[in-house]
Amino acid sequence: MRIFIILTLLLGLLFSYEIKAGEQKNHCYDADANLEWEALIQKYPGDKQIHALHALRIGLCLKVDRGDITVDEANAIFENMRSALVRAKERERDKELEDSKKEEKGV
Repeated sequence: MRIFIILTLLLGLLFSYEIKAGEQKNHCYDADANLEWEALIQKYPGDKQIHALHALRIGLCLKVDRGDITVDEANAIFENMRSALVRAKERERDKELEDSKKEEKGV
């Protein structure tokens, strides 16, 4: 169940990002997004995947601020990692469901 909640939260983050006129919004200074991340860290302090995404976000914001990468590049990097972590959570959830079904059947 915990995996499902975290998966839902990670998927929700996807929809919190909007694209306007070909250029993606810089979420580094978005107060609501920052509060949402802090709430996730507080709610799931032991979830290394959420910590990894949060750390990646902080690092990408720093690189955008320094001019090393563009906002579009940072968003693409973040979304690639987020998607990979969501897929990993989905596989983990599917395995738990499969194991649960086997236990119910007594296999």
